Order: sequence, then C-alpha cells, then structure tokens
Amino acid sequence: MTQKELQIMLKSENRITWRTAPMPLSIWLLAAVLSSCAWIGRQATITYFAVDSKFKPKHVKIEVHTDFVERFRNRVQIRAKFTVDKAMGSPLPNPIDGDLHFAGRSPQVALPVVAEIANASKQKAAVDMVHAADSSGRALQITGMWRIWPEHASSGEEKQGKPLKPLDSDTPDHVFEIHPVTRINHLSTVSSFTTVDGFKAGGADRTFEIYQKAKCTISVDSNTVKIVAETGLYNDVEFIMEISGPQSKVSDGRFVPAAAFNLDGKLMVDHLRMVFAEGTPPEIAVRRLKKGDRLQVYGIPRIDFSEVWRRIQEPPKRDKDDEEPLPYEIEILGVYAK
Repeated sequence: MTQKELQIMLKSENRITWRTAPMPLSIWLLAAVLSSCAWIGRQATITYFAVDSKFKPKHVKIEVHTDFVERFRNRVQIRAKFTVDKAMGSPLPNPIDGDLHFAGRSPQVALPVVAEIANASKQKAAVDMVHAADSSGRALQITGMWRIWPEHASSGEEKQGKPLKPLDSDTPDHVFEIHPVTRINHLSTVSSFTTVDGFKAGGADRTFEIYQKAKCTISVDSNTVKIVAETGLYNDVEFIMEISGPQSKVSDGRFVPAAAFNLDGKLMVDHLRMVFAEGTPPEIAVRRLKKGDRLQVYGIPRIDFSEVWRRIQEPPKRDKDDEEPLPYEIEILGVYAK
C-alpha cells in the first residue's frame, strides 16, 4: 500500500485526530493486521504526522520555571508521584512502537504528563501495575527519562504550574513525557530499553534534516523560561553514533557527545549530546567505549535544557522574537546488534 493510498484511507475515517484518540483508528488497525511488516507501520506513522499536522497550531509556547530548567539541565531522569488518569488498555502494536501510554498529573512536573513503558508487551507486571492504578486512583512512584518535545502539542500553549483537571485521554495534548519509564514503585523496567521487533524507526536523513531545521525562540523573565517551538516534529530516529569526546557520568545515567551518521556512513550532525539512562542495556553498552567508537542505535529527541540554560545565561545577542535553532539531544532507547 502506498503512502497516497494510506492518506486516502485516513481521510475517510471521520478525521480522527490526536485530540480525540491516541492514534487514528485506521493506522492502529492497519499496523495490527499487518504487524509483520515494519515498512507498513512506518508509512502509517508518516501519514499520521502528515494528517495530524493539519489540525494543530504551527507553534506551541512552552513555559517552564527557570529553576526547573536549572535542576534538570544535567539530569537524565525524573522521579515523580504520578496519579494515573487514563491508561491504554493494551500496548500499541510493535510496528507503531510497542509502547503503553498512560496520562496523568504529578506535582513534581505541574504539566499534563504522558508516561510510556517501552516494549510494553514484554513488561506485563509493569502494565498490570499501571492498570491497577488507573482503576484504583492510587498514585504511583514513577521514574524515567524526562522529556519535553512539541510532537503532541495541540493547544498552542503549555504553562507549568497551571491548575490541571483529570485528563480524559491516554494521550492528551502535552509536551512533557516520562518516556521511557525505568521504574514503577519497586519494579524496574530498564530491560525494556531494547530494539522493538517489527518496528522501523525514522530514517536518519529525513529525520535529522527536520530536527536541524526546526526553529524556536527562547526568552526568560524573573522566574520563567518561554520556548516557542514548531509542532509536529518527528519522534524517533535510527542512526550510527560516533563518540566524539569524554563521557559525562551523572547520578542517573550519562551524557555522551557524539556525531550522528546515517546507515550508509554519511554525516548528518557533527555534534549532539546523547542521553543514556543508568543501568539500561544501551548505557551498559556505551560505558566501555571511547572516542571514535560507534554504535548503531535508535532514540527519541528532547529539548536540551543544558543548551537552553547556556543561552539564557548569556547576554542577549538578538531580539527576543528572533528565531534560532531548536536545541535538542537524543535519548538512546536501543542498540542494534552488529
């Protein structure tokens, strides 16, 4: 099935959008029926972004507290008390990405939050724990990689600290995620950080081109950082990373400077910060590597708070409304076998 045929089918599905469902029904069913075909799953995802972008504002204003940016600029993960408002009944099919989404509220975040268990079909105990919390109303202690990214922003503004009502969808309008989850209460889910059978992440050429061209404005007042960013940016990418400098070990993981290449060895980005969660298979794999070593990986982007912090500490070099490159880093979720 071609992308054009998928688009025609989606247009006939009563224009279901992310606001009304976590994934257009036609995409979910297509991926489920054809779960052996990673290409079909990827084409469905691409088509979803093309259709969904028609219903979103072009930009979202993200307001976060300045001390929040400072606190998390060199932290890999967040630990949060999490009230589950709505969870998926079952994980997404593997050709989509295999995650289980659950939405809720956390005083440590003070934004609408979506948490995601990666490779969720292999994490039954964690999924059961989330479903129990969804039905009981008991809060969970969630640890995982914090992530702000404008992929699913539909409201045009996300303001930290704004009063929140219970969320009525497992994937509501949001910019903040705990994705992937590494622990729920006492239960570790670090083993979920592996490649997903049947899932094809975004190609390095097109995906990094989108990331590199993305623009934003960043401004700061006495206690708030405002980031106005483009919406609808791609969510995942497969590439080869080549370590370019010393690794930085922190309490909850490590940051690794690296260049990004496509699978044919073409340089895409000469310098990015790669983010590894402590004790996960990718983090264990990268520990022993040195400058010049390579790994074939897949990951997801998040706004790089260390670069945001650096920019707001420097004297202004431009007008507050002037656009500049969106600062991002890549969370590494899986390493491919050689």
